[in-house]
Amino acid sequence: MHAADTGGVLGSCRRTTSRASHEFACRLDESEAGTIERFHRAMKKGSKMPSPKLYLWICLLAIALIILICTGFDSVDTGYLSLESLKPALIVSYAINSKEVEDADSVCRGRRVYMYELPSKFNVDFYLNKTMCREGLMAWLDLCGRFEHGGYGLRYLNRTQYEGQWDEHWYDTDSYMLEVIFHTRMQSYPCRTLDPSRADAFFIPYYTGVDALLMLYEKPDLSDTIDKRANFGSEIVEWMDKNAHQYWHKYQGRDHFMLWGRTCWDFRLQKYWGTGFVDRQYIFNTTNLMMEREPTTENEQAIPYPTGFHPSSPERLWSWILEVQRSERNFLMAYVGAPRPELDWSVRGILSTQCAKAGNKTCNMVDCHEITCSHNPLAIYKAFLKSNFCLQPRGDSSTRRSTFDCMIAGSIPVFFHPDSAYTQYTWHLPQDPTSYSVYISEDDLKAGVTISKVLRGYSQERIHKMRKTIISIIPNLIYNDYSNDIRSASKDAFELSIEKVIERITDYKKSVKSSA
Repeated sequence: MHAADTGGVLGSCRRTTSRASHEFACRLDESEAGTIERFHRAMKKGSKMPSPKLYLWICLLAIALIILICTGFDSVDTGYLSLESLKPALIVSYAINSKEVEDADSVCRGRRVYMYELPSKFNVDFYLNKTMCREGLMAWLDLCGRFEHGGYGLRYLNRTQYEGQWDEHWYDTDSYMLEVIFHTRMQSYPCRTLDPSRADAFFIPYYTGVDALLMLYEKPDLSDTIDKRANFGSEIVEWMDKNAHQYWHKYQGRDHFMLWGRTCWDFRLQKYWGTGFVDRQYIFNTTNLMMEREPTTENEQAIPYPTGFHPSSPERLWSWILEVQRSERNFLMAYVGAPRPELDWSVRGILSTQCAKAGNKTCNMVDCHEITCSHNPLAIYKAFLKSNFCLQPRGDSSTRRSTFDCMIAGSIPVFFHPDSAYTQYTWHLPQDPTSYSVYISEDDLKAGVTISKVLRGYSQERIHKMRKTIISIIPNLIYNDYSNDIRSASKDAFELSIEKVIERITDYKKSVKSSA
């Protein structure tokens, strides 16, 4: 069973450009105008040449304009941004007007996405109908607040601040909001097309995981509803077959993609859990994005869990990255989880025991029995910001949201099973696991390996290098509250996911043409 599973909401359409980016551009324009005016006044004086300070201003202006035009193309060999190229790529990134991009074939050629306008019962009714989100999805839990701000949830305003970072850029985000977040972000996707005949890929904005709540938590004994759960998703497939027949059948769904805002196991029918959605017509062909995939299934791809940090501007993201870089890390490791004394033989039980034995000066533990970890980022990020490593065992399933909290705070994850990250987030994490993480197998852990002894074997130079890699991919792991230039190398988790989906669909179409 899965704990704290909740749904999401399509809020008002997100603006394409942030106010902060607009003000930055305006300040640049004002600076340019002032510099040019001073230059003309100096030239009119004839014998009096412009001062060296003026030349410096002109040079800085020229450099800024060059960065503005060329930003986003610096990358390291791994394909991730280097620290040196990160700041200019973030600070000067900007969004392109949708209409301008639609007309710019050089930018959007091969990456146009058509989003279906589904009947509201498949998505937005889940939050527009307050009775539904308040008690209709989960009778014991009011989910309406989770749908706010386009799936990011309620803001952490007027909360206890931590060194100035806990402000309007932090949200009480539920882990299961991916469907809502993507629906919202697709509204302003620069290469979105309203003409399906021009589309390179098709997005079906069905709130699959939210809809599944009605079945997964309907009764304590789900064996009584197995026939109903087996039929889950038949309505959306029928709608596609009737209303999008031409495009839905052209490639049998292989040029379509969806969000499943839960783990893959919720869409595989079992006697006491899950639904039969994965077996619906063509659904087994569509590219399906989720927080945890079945590693052997080709058309499923795991993407980062949404965390509570959604910066509203490149400047705010860069400010956080600077905070992560200069944070003093006095603890060897951190562990966020609930102690399992009754299961001391389990991996999480062993971690709790080893953390306690290591002492509170070595292991920084956050007890999730005492706080609601999924909705309290303050305590979690304090622990990760002060620790060199963070322990990431399997949770109720193989993956954990804590993995992304850990890396966004610049802490190095320690995994105990390949399916916790390595077989999952192949689009968003470096291909070489040793460049950003430590692996200790569950078997070795149960055989008596001491985690702190393993971690003390890493030199400060190695730790610094691993952290540098993690910091360079922080932009790829978060879901922004603004949009980058589509040509920028600084892509957030949403933008990178869409790029990879389109690459996958393009490769499939090429293979079809070559075989024909």
